[in-house]
Amino acid sequence: MTHVPGHTTPLTDAELLAALDNLGSGGFGSTGSYVNQVYLGQKGSKQVRMKRGGQTITVPAGDKTLTTQQAKSLYLTDENLRNSWLQTLKKNGLPTDPIKARAVWDIAVDGASDWFATSNGTQKITPEQYLNWYAGGQKKKAPKPDLSRSVYEYTPEQIGADVDKLAQQVLGRTINDADKAASWYTDLTSAISKMASKGTVSQVKDVRNPKTGKLERITTQTPEFTKEQAASKIESTLKNVAPEDAERKKRSDFMSWMFGQIGGGN
Repeated sequence: MTHVPGHTTPLTDAELLAALDNLGSGGFGSTGSYVNQVYLGQKGSKQVRMKRGGQTITVPAGDKTLTTQQAKSLYLTDENLRNSWLQTLKKNGLPTDPIKARAVWDIAVDGASDWFATSNGTQKITPEQYLNWYAGGQKKKAPKPDLSRSVYEYTPEQIGADVDKLAQQVLGRTINDADKAASWYTDLTSAISKMASKGTVSQVKDVRNPKTGKLERITTQTPEFTKEQAASKIESTLKNVAPEDAERKKRSDFMSWMFGQIGGGN
């Protein structure tokens, strides 16, 4: 005959219901105190014979709780618990050598006990759960980017110098204070700065070489900004805002070329 601990006779229906209700608050034999106690999970089930009718039913065996000292000692005496713990450590990428494995068990027992005691037994956290939470938080990493971007450092001073240089080539003069105060100049330098911020996008893929069969890391770069693009933008803007200067420079260049040809012919 199987009895519930503390009972020497089969349970009545009322006693069974009371015992089952007691399982929700720590199990049979619960002391009601959770300080320095640690929850280790469910014990499983057990057979209980009903006094009325004599039938045998299966009921939960209750929660398995030990003192923290008992749990730490159990690690050294229970080979199944120890092997299960080593698998938990391995799954979380943690050391499994005997000294560190035992030390981590002791820490997890204390951590789970703190949850159990502080919540007055409502947070039934096993040492394994505590370790999984802790290790999961430690290993959490920022998402890996799909692409990388190299941004060209193009300072306002460099942009201004390039605009002035092209103004001499396209307009035949330098950029003056009136130009710099004009809205077109501000818009142009701002646009060039935004263009430069696009930089060059790189995408890395591992590709199997069909000839060698070896895995190769291929980096594909897509420039979204070049100095040539900036120069083209500056030149078109200068011609648009100062067409007379641009035309005069064009005629001057042509005359210089023509006289150079005539001089060269003599």
